[in-house]
Amino acid sequence: MKPSTELSRRKALGLGAAGVVGAVAASYAVAAPASAASRSDLIPGTYKPTSLNTGVIAGTALTPYNTSYADLVITKDGTLLENLDIYGDIKVRARNVVIRNCRLRGGKHIPSANTGIVDANSAYCYNLLVQDCTIIPDRPSYYRDGIVGHEFTARRNRIKRSNDGIGVFNRPGGSVYANVVIEGNYINELTYWSNDPAHSDGTHNDGIQVQGGQNIRIVGNTVVGSIVTGAGSAPSPRGTHGGCTIMLQQNVAKLANVLVERNWVDDGQTSINIAVGSKYADIVVTVQRNFLGRNQYDYGNGSKYPIRIISRAKSKVTGLYINRWEDNNVYLAEGRDLGIRFDS
Repeated sequence: MKPSTELSRRKALGLGAAGVVGAVAASYAVAAPASAASRSDLIPGTYKPTSLNTGVIAGTALTPYNTSYADLVITKDGTLLENLDIYGDIKVRARNVVIRNCRLRGGKHIPSANTGIVDANSAYCYNLLVQDCTIIPDRPSYYRDGIVGHEFTARRNRIKRSNDGIGVFNRPGGSVYANVVIEGNYINELTYWSNDPAHSDGTHNDGIQVQGGQNIRIVGNTVVGSIVTGAGSAPSPRGTHGGCTIMLQQNVAKLANVLVERNWVDDGQTSINIAVGSKYADIVVTVQRNFLGRNQYDYGNGSKYPIRIISRAKSKVTGLYINRWEDNNVYLAEGRDLGIRFDS
């Protein structure tokens, strides 16, 4: 991508020319607005997303669409899907596609590999918007996430019962830029499977999993790493706690220009996990002003890891010590019971 084009893209994403954006206002609405009439005026990070201000706007009459459940492959630039009840997994292979105020049900088959109810993995996908959608699979699967890929904005969606909520990475072998914005979404109750082909210990259900790429903004979401058990699956040995609520790792590409700010994060084995990976010398991210809950998995004797960083020496986490406990507004600190843990 040409430098001038990338600068314009960063500005459009709100990421700035050289780094992450500044902090948003210090206050937020504890009781989020229930009315959908003013959703467009909601500023991410100033209110807490709930079921009342995410997903399909209340009172909308939705038109059934693609009721055969076949994969819906979008190849026409500028396609608009709005006010629809959409059946089947959506494969976006075009530019400037908008999916707005829709109920997304996904496919009724078991996918042959990891995908999403909205799959933005294609090299032809660019500037996708998924907004005000309710994303709940009719047939959950260990291979079916909510939204996955690159070059998308996910805003004010309600996501549950998928494997992971949202997955982010740049296209392997393509541009280093992921160019993803995740704002104002509500994610919880992911579906656990004990018979996951990829993991001997069952699915690792992550609310938001970032696996690589540059230009990633995660601001003002409510992400709860809770799980329900899929049909035919044995219960999880960790009860209702999933994997990592927000996972930042580098198993596809190195991360750069990543902002995780003013999210409400709770549950899972770890609420926020930062992993350098074996391929890279370091990991550099901004994780600041988030509100952490206390419902993480207990590793024994009250040992919980709301923010877990795999390597102290190889991790640069801007804003680490200005994350707070949600219940008392106290800053997290390093220590087993204080909220921040370095594995090494």
